[in-house]
Amino acid sequence: MGVSDGDTITVLHNGKGERIRLHGIDCPEKRQAFGKRAKQLTSNLVFGKTVTVQAVDRDRYGRTVGVVLLPDGRSLNHELVRAGLAWMYRRYTNDQSLSDLEEEARVARRGLWADRNPIPPWEWRIARKNPRLYRQPRGPTAESTGTFDPTQYIGQGNRYNCSDFTSQAEAQAVLRADPSDPNRLDGDRDGRPSGGEQASGPAPRFSLCRQPFRAPELERKAPAVKRPENGDR
Repeated sequence: MGVSDGDTITVLHNGKGERIRLHGIDCPEKRQAFGKRAKQLTSNLVFGKTVTVQAVDRDRYGRTVGVVLLPDGRSLNHELVRAGLAWMYRRYTNDQSLSDLEEEARVARRGLWADRNPIPPWEWRIARKNPRLYRQPRGPTAESTGTFDPTQYIGQGNRYNCSDFTSQAEAQAVLRADPSDPNRLDGDRDGRPSGGEQASGPAPRFSLCRQPFRAPELERKAPAVKRPENGDR
């Protein structure tokens, strides 16, 4: 049994090593905050033990994607989310039990949720590949504008939709404040508000509401260069 990181292990199957990527979750990368702790918890739970792998898929790297059941029947996938050492990977699952565990960990401020502004690993990976295109959020409401407070939109069930926000940044801030997404802003579960399951109501006040949003941290357009005017040299 080998442990590469929090969500990737190698098991011995039929005399050969088989790499397993845990389904439906995404642990912090090893160089991220809590990445080492996620790996350590996984190691503590599986190293030297016999586990059961429930295969779900095979990814582009040839790894088996699945749920790993511990000797006592608990799910390793669930235990990492419960401990606040993994995010629910909504792009690949809509498992309500994972969503509930993530919400429980967030409210209790366990693991990565103790950080003021935890960065999802999928955003961190983008930043590593395109450092010039990534702007690090500076605070809990860095994605919002003005004095917008995303916390006023959470804890009230499925009450709000895109028409309640004036910008993509505001909707993104609300989704980050409560990743369990009770307002169903992230219809396609890719981590970005898309308004895929909006309630009926007035037309949205910002044009991208019904489309997957470009993450606000990604600045793909270079700033315009001001041409010098006469005498401005």
